[in-house]
Amino acid sequence: MGINRYVDLEIDKLNVRTKSRPLASGALSKNTILFVILLCSVLFIVLCYFINKFAFYCSPLVLIIMWIYPYTKRFTFLCSFVLGFILSIAPVGAWVIVRSSMNLDIYLFSLAIMLWASSFDMIYHTQDYNFQKKYNLQSFGSKFGIKNTFVFAVFLDLLSIVVFVCFGYLSGMETTYFIGCSIGLSIHWIKYIRNWPKSDKINLRPEFFRWNTIFSLIISSFAIISII
Repeated sequence: MGINRYVDLEIDKLNVRTKSRPLASGALSKNTILFVILLCSVLFIVLCYFINKFAFYCSPLVLIIMWIYPYTKRFTFLCSFVLGFILSIAPVGAWVIVRSSMNLDIYLFSLAIMLWASSFDMIYHTQDYNFQKKYNLQSFGSKFGIKNTFVFAVFLDLLSIVVFVCFGYLSGMETTYFIGCSIGLSIHWIKYIRNWPKSDKINLRPEFFRWNTIFSLIISSFAIISII
């Protein structure tokens, strides 16, 4: 997020929704956030070195992808998938720490995270629909409209649930995990019913983000319970 704020500084200053952020408002200096980014990057690589060789060799690639994401909003409406991919690296990283390798199970789980995170980011971007149109910034919403973005986001969320379930079957999860997936599906249903746009006008309630937080807690909690 620090990289995103640093690269998007001038854009954030122009956007009513983001101009009060610490960096955009001047509460934090550009040099300060750059120092934090570089320090965390070095610490990340060092920690990966002490974990195992596989994690260490992959660490620069992860950082490169993180630096690329903010720029994708300048040239492709698929930028949300890039962010989704970045977030999907987290479970892969945890797996690498424990196993020092990867297999189909974690690829599936990572794919489910990517689909869910991408749909969330697509909806998140609809808040800036008018701003993106004005300044020619790319997103799924600015290209296809807010309502179509919601339709596609629903498809991605449903697909993510299917992949979560496939992961559970292949991993031999207990019934508890699949109950969690069912609850997660219900959460998706509720959040879209309560926030569905009637036209290309912003109709996003703050609770939308809380529903996504609850979804992640449900899936992870029921997965942990299933394992133990």
